Amino acid sequence: MLLPKPPNYLYLSVATLWLYSGIVPVLFAPVPSLEMLMRLGVATPYRVPLFIVAAILDVTLGLLILTRKSNRAWLWLLQFFVVAGYSIIVGVALPENWIHPFAPLIKNIPIMALLFYLYQVHLFNY
Repeated sequence: MLLPKPPNYLYLSVATLWLYSGIVPVLFAPVPSLEMLMRLGVATPYRVPLFIVAAILDVTLGLLILTRKSNRAWLWLLQFFVVAGYSIIVGVALPENWIHPFAPLIKNIPIMALLFYLYQVHLFNY
């Protein structure tokens, strides 16, 4: 099934989301980020390294989207599973996020749908 090439703004919007997610918490919200890891049950010695690894992962995904790797189906499937993993961990350990007025977990549903669509586009077209 040949799907039309998605518009560039879809790629740029997802790349922006990943870059923002990896950079802004490190620069402007390290304390709340580390507090969230504490609330998730991450032991003290692992909080900072995990925070840094997650930030690097997010930035790496954003940068990969901006390269020719964006045509690879595996990149979109990987992002789908990263978002799903983040959502499951937060949704189970901090269930109040399901009813948060700004819907941080619910917003991941359309993001995952877009990522799966882009996976299908690149799986069947390229």
